[in-house]
Amino acid sequence: MNSRLGRIALLANRVALSRHHVVLRPTMSLTKMTQCQLRKITSTSIIREQYLQGYKDNERFHGEYPSRTHYCGELRASNEGEKVVLCGWVQSSRDMAQDLIFLPLRDHSGVTQLVYNDPNNEQLKSQIQSLSAESVVCVEGVVRKRPDGMSNKKQASGDIEVVISKMYCLNPASPSLPFWPNQAQLPNEEVRLRHRYLDLRSNQLQHNIRLRSLTANTVRNYLTENGFTEIETPTLFKSTPEGAREFIVPTRKRGQFYALPQSPQQHKQMLMAAGFDRYFQIARCFRDEDLRADRQPEFTQIDLEMSFIKIKDIQSIIEGMVTSIWDKALGKKLTKQSFPHMTYNEAMSTYGSDKPDIRFDMKINEISSYLQDILSNASLDCMVVKKGSSISGGELKAMQKTLDLTADKDFAFVKINENNIISWPSKCGTLRHSQHIGSIESELNQKLNIEQGDLVVVHKRPNYLYGGNTTMGRVRLHLSNLMQEKGLLKLDQEKHKFLWVESFPLFTPDEQGIRTWQATHHPFTAPFDQDIPLLATEPEKVRGQHYDLVLNGMEIGGGSIRIHSPVMQTFILEKVLQLEKYEYKRFDHLIDALGGGCPPHGGIALGFDRLMAILTESNSIRDVIAFPKAAGGKDFVVNSPSEVTTAQLDEYGLQLSTTNNEKE
Repeated sequence: MNSRLGRIALLANRVALSRHHVVLRPTMSLTKMTQCQLRKITSTSIIREQYLQGYKDNERFHGEYPSRTHYCGELRASNEGEKVVLCGWVQSSRDMAQDLIFLPLRDHSGVTQLVYNDPNNEQLKSQIQSLSAESVVCVEGVVRKRPDGMSNKKQASGDIEVVISKMYCLNPASPSLPFWPNQAQLPNEEVRLRHRYLDLRSNQLQHNIRLRSLTANTVRNYLTENGFTEIETPTLFKSTPEGAREFIVPTRKRGQFYALPQSPQQHKQMLMAAGFDRYFQIARCFRDEDLRADRQPEFTQIDLEMSFIKIKDIQSIIEGMVTSIWDKALGKKLTKQSFPHMTYNEAMSTYGSDKPDIRFDMKINEISSYLQDILSNASLDCMVVKKGSSISGGELKAMQKTLDLTADKDFAFVKINENNIISWPSKCGTLRHSQHIGSIESELNQKLNIEQGDLVVVHKRPNYLYGGNTTMGRVRLHLSNLMQEKGLLKLDQEKHKFLWVESFPLFTPDEQGIRTWQATHHPFTAPFDQDIPLLATEPEKVRGQHYDLVLNGMEIGGGSIRIHSPVMQTFILEKVLQLEKYEYKRFDHLIDALGGGCPPHGGIALGFDRLMAILTESNSIRDVIAFPKAAGGKDFVVNSPSEVTTAQLDEYGLQLSTTNNEKE
């Protein structure tokens, strides 16, 4: 009895809450809200009586409804006179006259205008007027052309309308929805993510997710046709000392944990040892890291590996795959010339980035040879921004603050005018101390094409290039954005500019200072054969057989030729990277596979989410994922991560620390 009374109280609370939401909706009249309410209940005593007697739900049609004959966006003038059945979500109705009501009906394909104009069918009229927006209906009707001059050119089905003969209300929507999918002003992202099932009905997200499906199928078809085998690798992996922070999965064996894979890297290498010489999968990967617009704790990558190949073979496969995607998704033809190549050193010295945006020029010039007397184991970068004098002093100071250059004495800039065009180096910080000032200006102006109205930026940097960008590279991107906003810099007419960046350093200095070196990408990348003798003596000079595919200044994929020698792999882990014994012992399974007759091999992985964001021109990868996580990894739809019970913790032998380790 107590449980029954508890359920009755809960139902009464729900009704009260529903009424509260309805009152707060300002755009509906009270009459309209009353008509649209899900349950036409006037008192808690009635609802108690209904639920005591049994289930009642009179607002929904229960029974067999007719099968759909067309999608809403398919109907044309050529369908005039046909009897059709449509299913979808209604939008707000428009009462044009006593016996004329327009009711837009939407599905994923588009919108069809439904029409009621039957003065003898008051029941149908009442049914239409009682519908709230986003209610799900099935409609029978007849297609007719719209009157002359009444076509809607913005809709594919804008030349016709469907005269309703019968309607089935399959599921009326609450009149107090937090938002409507295609309304002009949407609420903040948290509200949209909490009600993602509503947000996903919007035209843009429908397009994004369906294009994602088309692209995934294009990838599968292309790779299968080129001899690849799709193989799933485990989701429950083990913790290994590589890459970003992992998600740890406890087991009921005390002290024993799985880890979710950051990539299928080790498994796909073992598949090469197993004789599957062309593997791929569209893989789910996991990284427990801070989120940005282009990061998610769980993400998808197009992953592949090949045996008995060279770099050019893998690049050729990827170029063909990307060409197929662009053809299917955008109807655009790419050619071999769409994929130029550039070394890491060239990218860093010329563009200041290992993923340069080559849609605009603004190249960085190295002018050290003109000013050797003020340089000691350093290089001097110089960039000319054409018409850059239009950038205000305030904007330049703001840039220095944003890029943390305010106190950097090695950074300087000067606006070129008629008074300083032959003396500008003397205005640039460190440069003014050179004994060559006064004799190099004319030659520099000619070489760099410096003119009045330009902005010249200089920076002294170390000779040794490593990492993802230089100071001048960050300045280049910042200034290019300012110039675009002013209409003084236009991007290349070619909307998508691809670039292969190759020959990365195999190792970079460990910025955390724990060890001397860290792997630039991962510890399984093979060095160039001619650099192998440098592994033991000068690891900073060793180039890796790594290659990144860059698109519009964003890395969309990266891969490498792998180490297939167990001797070399052990040497790099133990001697160069200086891993502790317990750390490199975690790779014993891979070392054993390499020693069991593993062929030379290599592969690549493309970030599928980022690729889709580019294809759909989305600002965030959250717009191309059906159920993404918000900042901090929060899933607002199901309210996760969430707490577990003490019993669950005990079952896994876990106890929560009293120390709060959560970052503020």
